[in-house]
Formats: sequence, C-alpha cells, structure tokens
Amino acid sequence: MMFFVEFLKIGAFTFGGGLAMIPLLRSIVIANGWLTDGQFADLIAISQSTPGPIAINMATFIGFKEYGVWGAIAASLVIILPAFIMSVVLARFLHKYRKHPYLVAAFVGLKATVIGLLATSVVQIALVSLYKGTGGSLFKPWIGIDFKSVILLIGSYLIIKKTQKHPLYYILGFGVLGIFIW
Repeated sequence: MMFFVEFLKIGAFTFGGGLAMIPLLRSIVIANGWLTDGQFADLIAISQSTPGPIAINMATFIGFKEYGVWGAIAASLVIILPAFIMSVVLARFLHKYRKHPYLVAAFVGLKATVIGLLATSVVQIALVSLYKGTGGSLFKPWIGIDFKSVILLIGSYLIIKKTQKHPLYYILGFGVLGIFIW
C-alpha cells in the first residue's frame, strides 16, 4: 500500500511533466531501496528511449519490478490520477481567471520551480553517469571520473550538433557504441 501512496504523492506534488518528477521519484525510489542510483540512471535512459511519457514509463517499470504486471498497471494509473483530476477540476477556473495577476504570478513561480527541478535532474543524472559508481562530487569533480563516459558525452554532443538527425539514430547508435566501449 505504501508503494502506491508514494506514487500518488509524486503525481500530486510535482508540476511540469515527467522530467520534473525525476528528482522526487529518485529520492523516493532510492530511500525505499527499490532501485540503486545506477539503476535509476539506466531507467531514465530506457524510459526516455521508449514511446510514451517518461514518468509513466518509469512508474510502470518500478511497479513491475516490485509487484509484477498488476503493480505496473497500478503504479502507472496512480501516478497520473492526481494530474488528471486536477486538470478536470481546475480547467474552468483557470480559463475564467487566466489573466488575473495572482494567477499569472503563480505560474511564473511554477515555471521557475520546474526549471530548478529539471536542472536538478540533469545534475543528478550527470553525476551518476560520468563517475565510476561514486556519484561524483560537484566540489571535487576530478575524483572518480569515468573518462570513457566523458569522451562518449563530448563525442555524442559534437556528432548530434553537426548532423542533426532523428533522435532514434543517436539512441541506437550510441547504445551500440556503449556496448563495445564497456
């Protein structure tokens, strides 16, 4: 039961979509021992690579890992239920008062918060991905760095910037390259 309450909290208290859910999802998943930091980073990559919203993909995987098919279905539904209910209930209110200065100001604050959540996600994923199992440190970035990951990051950035192809090519290509490098 606690498992589903945690996913309900994630769905109810995050704004900005699936990527904004990552910091809260990470803290809950790690604290409860459902995944390690490395597994969570892998889950983000897999969830981003598969069709569908990232948060639902992640909830489905974690639910399946913990409780099988029914856990996957329940976690997926529970994580989207609060947003669905709020959207239906608030739609009329937001439409009616969309130009009210307090509401406009609230959305400015929400946008800034979402940017902060996304930046937190990027930093957390980078620390797990670029360091050899240590998670790294922002204050001593040279300790424990995985140079293969850094080279792959820089190389992929340059190739993506130069070629501008469909993301599927990069996902498949760098996934295969990663297999051969490690």
